[in-house]
Amino acid sequence: MHSSVDYLDFSQLSDIDVQMWTRFQNADPALASPYFSHAYAKAVDSVRPGVKVLRFHENGRIAAYWPIRKGPLGTARPIAGSMDDLHGIIAHPKAVLDLKHTIVRRHLGGYAFSALPYQQARHGLRGQYGDGNQVMDLSSGFTAWQEARSQESSNFRREWRKAQKLLEHEAVDIRFDVVDAKSFDRMIELKREAYAKAGHFDLFRLGWPRALLLELMKYDDGNARGVLSTLSIAGEISAIAYCMRSTRVLHYWFPAYEAKFAKQKPGLALLFALAEWADRENITELHLGLGDTQYKRQLASWMMPVRGGTLALAPGQKVATKFAQWSARIEGQNRILDLPAKYTRKYERMALSGSLRA
Repeated sequence: MHSSVDYLDFSQLSDIDVQMWTRFQNADPALASPYFSHAYAKAVDSVRPGVKVLRFHENGRIAAYWPIRKGPLGTARPIAGSMDDLHGIIAHPKAVLDLKHTIVRRHLGGYAFSALPYQQARHGLRGQYGDGNQVMDLSSGFTAWQEARSQESSNFRREWRKAQKLLEHEAVDIRFDVVDAKSFDRMIELKREAYAKAGHFDLFRLGWPRALLLELMKYDDGNARGVLSTLSIAGEISAIAYCMRSTRVLHYWFPAYEAKFAKQKPGLALLFALAEWADRENITELHLGLGDTQYKRQLASWMMPVRGGTLALAPGQKVATKFAQWSARIEGQNRILDLPAKYTRKYERMALSGSLRA
């Protein structure tokens, strides 16, 4: 079998490439998320230029697209860094790629990833650790999902009753898929406050993440589009959720709520309402993202396995990967031995964000 690889700027892709990219995405259920769409990559490249694409050919026919962003020392990473809750190669589910191809190794020293569909192990992207994308299954409708989760969990039934009581209150107003600059800005403020309180790096210090969310809200594309929704109580915004949708997947991306309404759980109520809205929009999956938090366990119908780790192609990346694995193993033994892991995470944040401030 003859294989070849093109290394391209994202802007060099043709209309034929867009069609083939979309065809591959549609053929693989593991790639249903809008994160894997050409439209999402286009939005990222427009606000943070520098997206590269490895285009694979087998026997003269296009076989796959691998969108990446080159980082320090030649290691590639997801195109929007830590904004990418999911990422990976867009290929037909039966395609098996040679990621150690001469052209790949010429341009990449390695690939660091955190949430790759586990099916991409067939390409050699097995990773060193696992996680899962929590999925609410709406394929049989909102009512069927709600009844199935109620049968599984008494905690779910309790949360559902609370949410239902709030949603049915006459003082509550919900707006889906709105253009509301004030609510958008407040959502960003609330997320930044939450990052600071938790001691996490503030993505929105960088500027381009906010620009990406705004760019996606401008899109009228069935493959990736930003969706802002709000829940108000007595005329006052109490919960806001920024999601990204494709034709059949809604990704729950940036939720926020006002602390003064915390006891009423408006954020959870808005999520229930979004699920019902998604069903009306013929969306079959609502993705809650990675993590084993309580509300995700209660609401998710199943978990989509993903893998994280590094594909090391060059000697430098192989050494760096072994160092990272070693630092993770020794972390927690004492304060001095914690330093390698601490600085490894700092380096990775800087590489993902493209900023020394990370």
